[in-house]
Amino acid sequence: MKEVIDPKITPPTRDFVDAADVRGMFLYRKDGVILAYLRIHFYNLDLLETEAKRGKADTLTAEFKEDGKDFTYFSLPREIDLDRYKQNLKGRYREAQVMGKRHIVSILMEECADLTTSGENFEHQHYIRIWKDGSADRSNTELLLKERITDLHNMFANVGIKTTILRETEIVKLCNLFGNSLQAPFAHVDSTLYTPILT
Repeated sequence: MKEVIDPKITPPTRDFVDAADVRGMFLYRKDGVILAYLRIHFYNLDLLETEAKRGKADTLTAEFKEDGKDFTYFSLPREIDLDRYKQNLKGRYREAQVMGKRHIVSILMEECADLTTSGENFEHQHYIRIWKDGSADRSNTELLLKERITDLHNMFANVGIKTTILRETEIVKLCNLFGNSLQAPFAHVDSTLYTPILT
């Protein structure tokens, strides 16, 4: 016997999620806590020489030394769609006149195929989350969080690492990443392609 689900009785998805609302740069939880998020873009330290790498690490360490406040750092995997890249490589292979260039492009095509079939075509996205209880004074809490997230953004900017303070759309996509990593690409997409968990 098939169970019939009555939408009037069944609570919406947001009742199972701790988030109450997302506005501007903040996520509001049901318990009154307000959160803000900073995305740290990919930066390959291995491309630097040893001294430059050490200097950048020391500078970033010094930036955070005075910062003893609460924050969490986390990383989430997201599958990368390699279809356009594959098409690009095929086009380059057809256009390549020099044998050496064709050989290099064919190696890239093999690597791309290996990534796709091995299931290792994931990009790790890195975030910092900050929060404060805004039950007593919401507007003051928002102001303090805005200052703090801007300070963190500037700390990374001082060492040349790009970061983005997440806004409404990006925060909703981040929430969706927890539930389905394939559903929330950070590349520009039409937001009607998926249903946000907060609606």
